Order: sequence, then C-alpha cells, then structure tokens
Amino acid sequence: MKENPITEEESLGIINQMIRVARHEHQENGEGWLIWGWLLFISSVLSVIFAMMDLGRYIGFTWLAMLLLGLALYIFGHLRKQRNKKVKTYVQELLDKLGTAFFISLFLIIAASNISGTLNFGFGYYYILYAFWMYIHGTAIRFKPLLVGAFVNWAAALAIFLVSDFIYDMMISAVAVLVGYLVPGYMLKAEYKRNYLRQEKRIDGV
Repeated sequence: MKENPITEEESLGIINQMIRVARHEHQENGEGWLIWGWLLFISSVLSVIFAMMDLGRYIGFTWLAMLLLGLALYIFGHLRKQRNKKVKTYVQELLDKLGTAFFISLFLIIAASNISGTLNFGFGYYYILYAFWMYIHGTAIRFKPLLVGAFVNWAAALAIFLVSDFIYDMMISAVAVLVGYLVPGYMLKAEYKRNYLRQEKRIDGV
C-alpha cells in the first residue's frame, strides 16, 4: 500500500497535539510552592516577633529548622516522583535539573552570608534567586501568576537592599512570600483540581 503524505495542516495539528500532551503530563498541584511558601512565611513572621520581643537568639534556629525541614520534604517529594514516574517529559526533566541548581545556589548564598557576616543583607540575594526560579518555572508551565510572583520577589529583593533593617526586611519577606508563593500555589492547586475533575468526567463519559 502506498502511504499518502500528510498535509501542512495535519503536521501542525500533530505538533499542537504533542504540545498539549506534554503540558497535560506536567500538571502541577501547587504542593511544592505551598510547602515552601508556608515555611518561609512562618519563618519571616516568627523573625519579626522574636526581634520585637528581644529574642533574636532564636531567629537563626528558626531559619535553620525551616531550611532543613524544607530540604527533607524536597528530597522526599523528589524520590516519590522518581518512583512513581517511569518516563519523564523534556519539561519535567529540565525543571528537575533547574530545581537542583536552585538549591545548590541557595545553599552557597546562605553559606557565603554566614561566613561574611552579612546574613541580613543576604536575604535580598535569596529573593533574587527565588524570583529567577519562579520566572523560569512559570514560563515553562505557562502559568502567569508565577511570573507575577517573580516580579514581586524581585521588587522585594530591591526593597530589602534599600531598607536594610531586619524587622522591616522580614515584613517585606512575609508579604513577598504571601503574594509570590502562596497565592500562585493555591491557584495551581485549584487549577489542578479542575483539570482532574474534567478528566474524571471525560473517563466516566466514555
């Protein structure tokens, strides 16, 4: 049998279908953003409270506990995904590599801040890094709230550099995390639920 060549319209249709499948395979439930968002938000608020109550000695322990807990949850989630997913899309593999690079960069900035004794000023660099990661991630999955969150975090970094007062820096940190992490995280979770319900209805209708 002689195969008929596909037309240009059919080729474009196949490409668009492949793009839709790739996006569908990389649906996110917002879990990671919510976990890190709440950890950062609580740490920022506690830092303000401890600073106002002259309990500054506990601030370092608060952020260390947040970092260790967040790292443990990230590793657990990463291993769980590796076990449950046998095949990765290009977008998933790329974001995993970027996530690894993000955490390495974050730990290096934290270490440098502690060594140089500029921990307060270092928070500005943290939010530059957070914003960069959010911008890349939001672009990859085409989710505008994360892009907005990235610009909020860049603005927060600039504000932290300009203010240079720990209590106000932590207030800026709490607001940046609330707008940049938690709001997009809950929006991702809501979108994931809507897509899941649509898939369930489609399966039931078959």
